[in-house]
Amino acid sequence: MKNYSIAKSRRIRSSPYTSRIERQGVTAYTVYNHMLLPAAFGSIEDSCDHLKKDVQVWDVAAERQVEISGVDAAKLVQLMTCRDLSKSKIGRCYYCPNFQVKIFEPNVDIIAIQGPKSFSLMEKVFGKKITELKFFGFDYYEFKGVKHLIARSGWSKQGGFEIYVENTQSGLDLYDHFFEIGKEFNLKPGCPNLIERIESGLLSYGNDFDNNDNPFECGFEKYVNLDSEVQFLGKQKLKEIKAAGIKRKLMGIYIETDKISLTKSLKIKDDKGNFIGELRSACYSPHFKKVIGIAMINEPYCKPLATGVIEIDGNSLSVKVCDLPFI
Repeated sequence: MKNYSIAKSRRIRSSPYTSRIERQGVTAYTVYNHMLLPAAFGSIEDSCDHLKKDVQVWDVAAERQVEISGVDAAKLVQLMTCRDLSKSKIGRCYYCPNFQVKIFEPNVDIIAIQGPKSFSLMEKVFGKKITELKFFGFDYYEFKGVKHLIARSGWSKQGGFEIYVENTQSGLDLYDHFFEIGKEFNLKPGCPNLIERIESGLLSYGNDFDNNDNPFECGFEKYVNLDSEVQFLGKQKLKEIKAAGIKRKLMGIYIETDKISLTKSLKIKDDKGNFIGELRSACYSPHFKKVIGIAMINEPYCKPLATGVIEIDGNSLSVKVCDLPFI
């Protein structure tokens, strides 16, 4: 798949680590939350293989707004205050006129340490205690007199940590330190890997699902508690959906081809030409030696071994449905 350059401008922010990753050979960017997010360091196949075996340091500072699901902060305030925010980001809450709202962005630039050897690397820097963190656990750890909040998390299935850097200079020093001591772990710069994340069934908001899909369709039912007394927007609707049962579901699919370039959803049909679902993300997987993807599949086809057909570049290719994750 050919990559195209991104023209930098004031509309797209770089991160404190951008100059470092460019010296280290970043070959592609995407844009996330109006910031540069590294998308490749050479071959994504080789990077995927390395991520599964060793350890990588990722510049994921673009995740700084992920807690509001990628919605622009200014738009969020507009919804809350019903006023023009072109001149001010302070307003009165639409629902509670006596309550003032102020939106600001914290200065947090995240570094992710991902891969099976991440635990050894982090222990070498922060000590044995950090390896005892539970999954999604977090605590403060010190580096040269500066404390950093570190969580055992990250957007890969290979294990790792995310460091929430508030002290920019300390974060840069820490980034450099990782590469100074990381040779024994075969440390390399990296980034969220398309192949690894699809194989692992890690869903991407805006690609695999969005606010037109409900959590039951996306396999999130274990995170939805409709029996508690807690009230939230959409609770009644979710009860109705659960009672009626879903009509479609996110599934994995295998496609009998060895290449794909996906920039939009593609229709999947049955052998009679009837629409049965849409492909939302896909990549070539060296592990399976074919294209794999994440697709929203309608009933009664959203079950393993169901089959269909998809047209790519004028070719009709066979599709086989499977459960997520692939690996």
